[in-house]
Amino acid sequence: MTNSPNPASTPQPYAAGAGSYGEPAPRMLSIASLVLGIASVFLGLTFLVPIAGIVTGVMARKREPEGRTMALWGIWLSIAMLVLGILLWVTVGGIILATFGLAATAGA
Repeated sequence: MTNSPNPASTPQPYAAGAGSYGEPAPRMLSIASLVLGIASVFLGLTFLVPIAGIVTGVMARKREPEGRTMALWGIWLSIAMLVLGILLWVTVGGIILATFGLAATAGA
């Protein structure tokens, strides 16, 4: 009879970055991108939250292939809210400038 070790009882090495102290969890950037994308729906007029969501989403796509779906959702939500915020600011700014133009021509 041979004394071969039981494969279930031999310790397995830890995967790199999987819960090691001081290293981020495997999908941290993807989760951050998704959270920033959702937050940009409510805070889209600030322009900073959507830009941060886009940046973290692009970083997550390059570094974390297992979190690709969350990163893509964060990127698309952030882009959509950034575009809508810009359109809103341009529209409101155009209305304000048109109002001042009408007031200036009416008073002259």
